Amino acid sequence: MIIRQAAIAMSFALASLAAAAPSAQAAAGDAQPCGRQYQHNGHTVQNCPDWSPGGSIPVYASPAKGRIVGYINPAGDDWYLCQKTGAGYKLGGYRNYWWASTMADNNNWGYVSEVYFRGGGNNEPDAGLRTCRRPGGKPLPE
Repeated sequence: MIIRQAAIAMSFALASLAAAAPSAQAAAGDAQPCGRQYQHNGHTVQNCPDWSPGGSIPVYASPAKGRIVGYINPAGDDWYLCQKTGAGYKLGGYRNYWWASTMADNNNWGYVSEVYFRGGGNNEPDAGLRTCRRPGGKPLPE
């Protein structure tokens, strides 16, 4: 009887530890996701914590990379419309094929590689930014 009670107590203790430990997926999550949606100049946007080793972030014509249409100066918390997959992009040890639609400081629409987003891991979408609904590579005011 004492052995059975000890086995039951041990089972509960192990179950409690397993429930309290974060899963590998949760541990790999985005520590700095984009914020809540709000309206900006008629568009639904979200502020996302971004960064750049040089201080500015290039904005490309499409998520296929291509030509630069402008920059975000300086990096910080900037607004983005949505995210979608595109060409792979590398910056130092970081890489990502997720891109976020936004407007450069010169008012040109384009996409920013999510290597410039804080939090998350390589080749992961931002945990808080909505996914773009429309197909294609053109910047999407959505």
